Amino acid sequence: MPVLAAKLPKLTPKAVLITGATLVDGTGAPPVGDSWVFVRDGRFVDVSTAAARRGRGALPKDVRVIDGTGKWIVPGFIDAHVHAESAADTKAMIRWGVTSARLMAEGARSAAHLAEHSRTAHHTPELFPAAPIFTTRGGWWSEEPPDPDLDRFPGDPAAAKAAVLLARSLGSREIKIMDDDMGWCRDPLPRLPKISAEVRSALIAEARRLGLRVAVHAPDLADASDAVADGATVLAHGIVDAPVGDDLAARMRQGHVFYVPTLDIFDFLADPKTFVARVLSDSRIRDSLPKTTLARYESEEYVEAYRGRYPNSAFVSKQLPVLYANSAKLKAAGVEVALGTDMWAFPGAGVHVELEDFVKAGWTPVEAIRAATLVSARSLGVDAERGTIETGKRADFVLLENDPVHDIRNTRSIERVFKAGRVAWSRYKNETGEE
Repeated sequence: MPVLAAKLPKLTPKAVLITGATLVDGTGAPPVGDSWVFVRDGRFVDVSTAAARRGRGALPKDVRVIDGTGKWIVPGFIDAHVHAESAADTKAMIRWGVTSARLMAEGARSAAHLAEHSRTAHHTPELFPAAPIFTTRGGWWSEEPPDPDLDRFPGDPAAAKAAVLLARSLGSREIKIMDDDMGWCRDPLPRLPKISAEVRSALIAEARRLGLRVAVHAPDLADASDAVADGATVLAHGIVDAPVGDDLAARMRQGHVFYVPTLDIFDFLADPKTFVARVLSDSRIRDSLPKTTLARYESEEYVEAYRGRYPNSAFVSKQLPVLYANSAKLKAAGVEVALGTDMWAFPGAGVHVELEDFVKAGWTPVEAIRAATLVSARSLGVDAERGTIETGKRADFVLLENDPVHDIRNTRSIERVFKAGRVAWSRYKNETGEE
C-alpha cells in the first residue's frame, strides 16, 4: 500500500480513542458496529459502543481521537509459528499487523535476549521463543547453527534431560523438537535420520516437568500421534500424510494440545510457482516488497531451487485435501487450532495468506481471526494479557480500512497497527515516530 504524502502529527498521547469503527474483538463474537475503543497507558480501559458511552462525561484533554467511521478494528495478529532471519523480517511483521509471535530459534540464550528486546522495541512484534530446536545429527535442521550453550543433538535420554534443564536456566519457556524424516516433501532424495523415540520422550517429559511448553514438528500422522502421547503441547505443522482418526482428535482435545496447520507452507511446497504468483497477485503485498526481492521471487531460479530441495511436490499436492480436512476435523472435534505461518518468503504478509487458507478450510472470517488472535495467544499461554480487544488487556490492535468479515482478504487493508497502545506502523508518514 503506498504511503500517503500527507504528514500527520506523531501519535504520542498516553490516551487514544477510536470511535465509530466496527469491532471484531477476537473472541469469536459477532462484529459490533459503532464501537468505542479507549486506550490509556497501553491498555484497553473502555471497550463498548458509542451509544453506551453517551452521558458518561467529557473526555480528558490528553486524548487523541481517531474517527473510525466506516473502518474495522481487529486484535493484533499472533503468528504461532515464525522464523525471523533479520530485523527487516520482524519489521515486516509489524507492518502486517503481527504484534506477537512464537519464534522458532536454535539458541536458547540468544532467543531469550531477542525476546527481552522485543518487549520494549516499538517496531517489532513481542517474541515468545521456542528454543532451542532439538533434532539429531544429520537430521532435519541439524545444518542450522548449533546452540553454543547446550547440545541440540542429545544422544540419549540423560543428555536430553540435561539440555532441557540448561535451556530453562538460559530463559527458555518453550522448546521445539524436530521429528520428521522429510520423506513427504523430499522423496526420492535420501530420507533424513530422525530423533529417537527415547530422546524425544525424555525431552518432552523433562520440559513438562519443568513447566515448559513443547512444540513438535511432526507432519506425519504416526509421529504426531507419538508426540501427543508423550505430552507435546503444540503440533507445529498440520498432518499431511493421512487422515486424523477420532482417537487422536480426542486425545488432543483432552490434552489441550494446540494444532498449528501452517497450510500456506504446504501450498507453497505443492507448487512454488503458483503459490508465489497467487500471493503477488495482491498489489498490497507486491508493493510492500523491495524490487530486488520481488525479482528474485518471480525468477525461475527461485522456483527451481525449491523444486530441487523438495522434489516430492506431486505427493504434497495430492495430499492437500487431506491436510485441509484434518484441520477442519480437529476444529470440529474441539481441538484448539491456532494460526501460524512458518512463512520465510513473506514475513507478516503470510498471516493474511494463512487467514485466507483458513477460510478455504471451512472457518468463517470471524473464526479465522479468532484463530489468529485468541487461540494463538492461548497456545503461548498469554491469553490473559492479549489476543482479544477487551477491557484490561494490552492494547495490541489493527485498524482496517475495509470489511474483513465480508472478505477475509480485507485484513490486508491496514491503516494503522498499534502495539501496547502506540502506533507501530501507519500508512501516514511520520506517525510512528520514524522519519
